[in-house]
Amino acid sequence: MEVLFYCVLYLIPACIFIFMAGMIYSHNRHSARHITCSLLYVFSSMWFFGVFTSVIIYPKYFNMISLYWVNGGIAIGSLLSLHLWLMNANLYNKKNGKYLKLLFVPGIVMLMTLPFESWMLKGDVHSIESVYIPGTGLYLLWLVDFSYLFIVIILTILEMKKGNNAAKLWFKGIVLYFVWIAVTLSAALLFENTSISNFFYFIMPHGTLLWAIAIFISMSRFDYLSSYERRYNILFQRSPIGILMIDEEAIVHEVSPQVPNYLGVTREELIQSSLLSFLSGIDRQTFIQELQRVFKQQLKLENVEISFVNRLGKQLTLLIDSDFIIVEGRTLQFVIVKDITETKAKEERVQYLAYNDLLTGLSNRAAFEKQINDLLSSKEKFNLLLLDLNKLKQINDTFGHQAGDHAIQHIANILQEVTEEKHHAARLGGDEFVLLLAVEETEKIIENIQHKLAIPLKLFNQNQISLSASMGISCYPLDGETIDELYSVADKRMYLEKHSARKC
Repeated sequence: MEVLFYCVLYLIPACIFIFMAGMIYSHNRHSARHITCSLLYVFSSMWFFGVFTSVIIYPKYFNMISLYWVNGGIAIGSLLSLHLWLMNANLYNKKNGKYLKLLFVPGIVMLMTLPFESWMLKGDVHSIESVYIPGTGLYLLWLVDFSYLFIVIILTILEMKKGNNAAKLWFKGIVLYFVWIAVTLSAALLFENTSISNFFYFIMPHGTLLWAIAIFISMSRFDYLSSYERRYNILFQRSPIGILMIDEEAIVHEVSPQVPNYLGVTREELIQSSLLSFLSGIDRQTFIQELQRVFKQQLKLENVEISFVNRLGKQLTLLIDSDFIIVEGRTLQFVIVKDITETKAKEERVQYLAYNDLLTGLSNRAAFEKQINDLLSSKEKFNLLLLDLNKLKQINDTFGHQAGDHAIQHIANILQEVTEEKHHAARLGGDEFVLLLAVEETEKIIENIQHKLAIPLKLFNQNQISLSASMGISCYPLDGETIDELYSVADKRMYLEKHSARKC
């Protein structure tokens, strides 16, 4: 009956640990975190198996089982626990994270000194009569174990402050673990002189089960990857578009190979660094405020464009879509980016050609009609000035069509110089130009045009030609209230008065 009681008390928890180890491992056999967690459960089960064996065969081999089996298993479990928590906090991926591995040196050294029995225990470890009295080495081993536990607690609290949902479950498990220890120790002291006093010392390991269950639940809820993880990794690595995961502070946690190519940096430079460090021309404060608003409201982004200069000095425009994903208990923004720089440039080119003259860069007829329609809608007075280059055919016949184009470009440059934002200049075709001018500034602008045209134009072959233009003006609304009416009046006046500008 006593053996059955010990089987229930120790073997069932040990089997629960083994079951959880198998479940964790089977869900993701390629994950270092899952492998570490499953090993942690295996060595935790060794604690229960060791205690069960020692109480069954007590006092024979009690000292040896307690030293090598129980304490050895606890020490390895402490090392695995620290390793798991360092991975959970992503500390290995941070700058100088590799040096954190030095934390394992004390634990490994203490494990290597276990065979030195006189160092670990006082008395003969093989003697049945010898009392189990810890030596200096065993006290140091326990100190190392508790130091690792303290580091784990600190990491858990830090992860909680960062909003890690899994860490909240870990913390609850740790609290329950210490509550269990406090209760069992209090009960042992309370019933110290009774026949059941030793019983409470034996059930102290059961507190680890509460902690382990909390870890199991957190990994089940926040960390399990499907059996398609390998396929996902292949897609992630070979994706023709960029994929990255960032937190609310724009710290990069993961990127696909395309993203470093976009930014002109290496993957190692990106990971655990602020994305803003690689985006020139972006206002940092505005970006962070908008990002935190998106995180707070859990907004999904669709077809958002962002333009910046990368580390190589190249101007890029990226198209962004995003959603949110929970990774290791923390909410991250899953961002898909596509380089649309060339597409954007082509669109801008098409847009430019739709409203600009290819030879001169001035607005074309379509842009002119849009501008004059806007002016007509506003009901404000303005002047329409038609300008026609004189003797263009003679220039083409004498100096060639290249000279004719040069003359047209020269007049276009003059019109751009004399018109400001509130004026508008356009080329309607051939050598015909049109200007939409403020009434009070029309005369000054015409004089300025004539003054600049009076300066001879130098051709490519060092020849000089004198240019002149015919102008005609119509005034809205005195000369008409439609485009056709205003154009007709200005056209007639242009041909009637070849070398003067009529005021309206």
